[in-house]
Amino acid sequence: MQITNTTDYALRIIDYLSEKGNLATEAELADNLKIPIRNISKIMNILKNNNLINSEMGFNGGYSLAKNPERISYFDVISATESSMNLNKCLERNGVCSRNCIETCNVRKVLLKVQEDINQNLKNITFENSFNQSEIIEKRYLLLKVDLNSLDMNIISIKSKFSDLFNNYMTYDEFLYKFINHCVSKEDRDRVKSFLIDFKNSEKYYQDSQVKYRSEDGKTWMDLDKHIDDTQMVLMFKSYEYIYENQDKTNISYLQQDMMIVNEFWDMVSLLETVLAHNKLEDHESLHNISFFTEQIYKELQLNFPEYGILDNEIENISKLATIHDIGKISTPYEVLNKKGKLTKEEMDIIKKHPLNGANMALKLPKCGKASKLVQYAYNICLYHHERYDGQGYPKGLIGDEIPLCAQVVGLADAYDALISERPYKRKINHGEAVRMIVNGECGSFSPKVILSFIIASMNKTWIEKVSK
Repeated sequence: MQITNTTDYALRIIDYLSEKGNLATEAELADNLKIPIRNISKIMNILKNNNLINSEMGFNGGYSLAKNPERISYFDVISATESSMNLNKCLERNGVCSRNCIETCNVRKVLLKVQEDINQNLKNITFENSFNQSEIIEKRYLLLKVDLNSLDMNIISIKSKFSDLFNNYMTYDEFLYKFINHCVSKEDRDRVKSFLIDFKNSEKYYQDSQVKYRSEDGKTWMDLDKHIDDTQMVLMFKSYEYIYENQDKTNISYLQQDMMIVNEFWDMVSLLETVLAHNKLEDHESLHNISFFTEQIYKELQLNFPEYGILDNEIENISKLATIHDIGKISTPYEVLNKKGKLTKEEMDIIKKHPLNGANMALKLPKCGKASKLVQYAYNICLYHHERYDGQGYPKGLIGDEIPLCAQVVGLADAYDALISERPYKRKINHGEAVRMIVNGECGSFSPKVILSFIIASMNKTWIEKVSK
């Protein structure tokens, strides 16, 4: 594979827009990047159709990124502009082989591995920080679960130096000793120890704290989040370490600080998805499906109901956040969530608390600048996704468009996914029957506009192929 001029230009355009951070005109791009202006419109149409850029018309119009730079990889750009990413035709799904030996060809197996490595490497290269004078040296994450009866510890996710210090073979007491002495500055140790052992005889609650990380410069801070329920405690540790060229952290531009917080926001969303999957509240396929269904319904709303003023980045953000709509269920007893029989009124009341629990967790996500809007989306999705258009939903019984649009769409996507998925308490229902039940109001009432958009989206070939696997 040798990239074409179109791809080369597209990569340079995305890099330039990442560095600029705001709108750029065709003339500006042509002048600064030395690209023939006749080529730019064609390239921009390709990038726009692949949701990589936005365009604004008018005297003050131009082009800007549709996603944050760290969410765009070289693979995204190259796969958008090249007809094929494959080294040769035999690597395609319906590979071409003159000898009809695709399944047994050793050369093809080797090339497939090379192709996979190339694709993965391109996905790992993003446009993050191309405009930023600061460089992220390290991100540290540790996500663990502790059984409050036995104090058995289970590491869910771990990154960076933490992986050299901790493992699942140690007890929680051993973890505490090592963490406090190796990771916490002396002046914070007593406070952190109290924070991490304060769980006995506790009711359900959520707490957070900030401590100084033990580092040479003494400037690195770590955030600690603690969630307690009846039988377990979930702890989340996260920190960033940055180096700044000729400037102090307090003097970083607003744009740079804003991007750092947005990056941290999405990192935290990813960790919450990990918690859901680890606790078997949602599997990875279901999380991906709900995100997909939300995106497709939103695109039809954007196309057919311009009065909503839906932007491409709104669709992208809400589709990603749809995956954490049920994060509040980590406070719900496992036996209630997975009960095979009918729930009692008391058990149903417990279930109905998860939207509020999730909304409270969403408010703990990093928020400032652009991230504030993302936190509002997350809050609305978590709190209102079980509200229904006729006021018969919960927890607040909102009616009609009192329910935020993002929650209406995610609520419908969630209801549909629940129907087509097997659960301990129900069988799997086929696509056609699930659509019929949604339209007939058997899962509660939804906005007529959202229902129509769902019907159109669910007839799409990509949707049908996805749910037919």
